[in-house]
Amino acid sequence: MKKRALFVLACMLALAAPSVMWASGVDDPAGFPLYVIIEVTWDGDMGKDGSWTVWGPRWDPEVGTGTILGHCPMGTPGTCLDMSYYEFVFRGKTVHFDEIYVPGVVAYPQIRHVVLQDIDGDGQYTGSLSAECYEFTSREGAFHDRIDYWITFDAQGSVTGFRYLEYEHWNQDPLASCD
Repeated sequence: MKKRALFVLACMLALAAPSVMWASGVDDPAGFPLYVIIEVTWDGDMGKDGSWTVWGPRWDPEVGTGTILGHCPMGTPGTCLDMSYYEFVFRGKTVHFDEIYVPGVVAYPQIRHVVLQDIDGDGQYTGSLSAECYEFTSREGAFHDRIDYWITFDAQGSVTGFRYLEYEHWNQDPLASCD
């Protein structure tokens, strides 16, 4: 009987674990409606910057089919999004790195530690960075974001594919803050 109870408990945990570790989709934090989705991609070539696309329309964005509100294509270093600051550390079936907010964004904390998992051993690490409140120095109100990651590595640990979707939520109230 104890073995069966442990087996049932193990099965329930196994089914629940992926949903806890991977929370894809868009959840609006109270008072912070979805504003835009920012897509970042990079092919792992250190001779190139990553690309970014801001998807709209504002307040109802759709990746791939929505309005492109801004875009910077992958190209030579210094032309778009510097990816060289990422330092990936492997621990078992996880990869660890820090996500640093860009200048002009005041976040608490400014640097966030990310842990992604390779659940099935295929070299693709996935996961989410939970919602964080931040403020722009150039805009009123406060923001929340959540980032979903998909990163692939070769056998030597080099990035072969990098993609994330940042769901940006904005409370436009001038008095809104992260305090």
